[in-house]
Amino acid sequence: MKFSRLLFAVAITAISLNAAAQKLADPILLWPAGAPGATGSSDEDKPAVIPFIPEAAKRNGAAVLVVPGGGFTIRAVDHEGVLIAQWLKEHGITAFLLRYRLRPIYTRNEWVLDGQRGMQYIRAHADDYKISPDRVGAIGFSAGATLIADMALNPIKINAPDMLSTMPSKPNFLILGYGSTRITDNTDQAALAAMPPTFMYGTVEDRGSQTGMLDMYTRLYRANVPVEAHFFRNGIHGTGFALGDPVLGQWTTLLHNWMTGGGYLSVKPQISLAGVVKLDGSPLLDGMVIFTPVDNKDAPPAIVFIRNTGTGELGRFLVPKNQGPAEGRYKVEVRQDATRWTSNSREPFMISMMDKQSRNTLTDDDKKAWADYIRKRDLSPSIYKQRVFSHKRPGDKGDYIVDIKSGKEVLIEVFSK
Repeated sequence: MKFSRLLFAVAITAISLNAAAQKLADPILLWPAGAPGATGSSDEDKPAVIPFIPEAAKRNGAAVLVVPGGGFTIRAVDHEGVLIAQWLKEHGITAFLLRYRLRPIYTRNEWVLDGQRGMQYIRAHADDYKISPDRVGAIGFSAGATLIADMALNPIKINAPDMLSTMPSKPNFLILGYGSTRITDNTDQAALAAMPPTFMYGTVEDRGSQTGMLDMYTRLYRANVPVEAHFFRNGIHGTGFALGDPVLGQWTTLLHNWMTGGGYLSVKPQISLAGVVKLDGSPLLDGMVIFTPVDNKDAPPAIVFIRNTGTGELGRFLVPKNQGPAEGRYKVEVRQDATRWTSNSREPFMISMMDKQSRNTLTDDDKKAWADYIRKRDLSPSIYKQRVFSHKRPGDKGDYIVDIKSGKEVLIEVFSK
């Protein structure tokens, strides 16, 4: 009996310790003296954030405001809030779970203001949380996605009644989960074009949300906003991160890749990268070069696609800043996709013919010249399979490493023998 009581006491102690370990941080009021327009004194009248702070060794300086959905009548605070914030925390990103006001007590004006104030709070306390104020994003689901897209489209005008109000309210990037905001032809086009880079995720099965997301994606695309979307076939509304789902759950990997590639997880900024790539002393004609960071897993990779036709220096490449690496050491991998060029996109003769075709100005002589050109081209296979070169020379034991610095071109040379 005493032994059973001891086991029971140990079990209760373990449960108590586990509960203590899982206790969330206390909510931090966004307006300690009372929120604008507050009509009561309950928690639902007091917008707040709950911080989720990564271990110091994991922290990468990025931050994300987490906004759960719920139709603005509830907040799905667990699977669209806590679980999201914990995932971000595990990946070195400081997360802030937003408690925003709801209908019918409040309206859009108040919950959008709460989201804007949350962004301002994060930036005002960037030093305290050791985050970069220019790498602060927002993630929202369903109604939460509507909220953050709405506040990004309508950033608050800076005023100065307190320190927070001097901070920008617009996220540096947006992550929308099965939700969007309504954009029409009457929407301010300048504001639309100024939307931050956006990542969208949804499912075809969730038709109620998918229609709005498709429309928003199209309008962002037409406004030249950097936008990436992943729409899965199956999945009901409200899946959150779908952690554990072998198909739908993969979108978190896509999201992390997007954040890494966008430079949001790197302390060092992205830079443009120029250079030349050669295989066995000759310019690589068709293939790619992959630069993978060596010393910092959060630094962005850089991918170069080589498609040469003789219209410029063979093997030369230029990666723009928004797709580039950060300064540092990178592992190099060269992949050869073909030994000759077969595309039409940069071949001068084909460009000329296809342009005439699109303008309906092809003459009979043009058609004959085009036909003769096609008959003379060798379009048979030129390679057995993709050739991969991860070392500068076949006998090298170490990886091919280059030191990338701003303003310095790189010469990439690999040899097959």
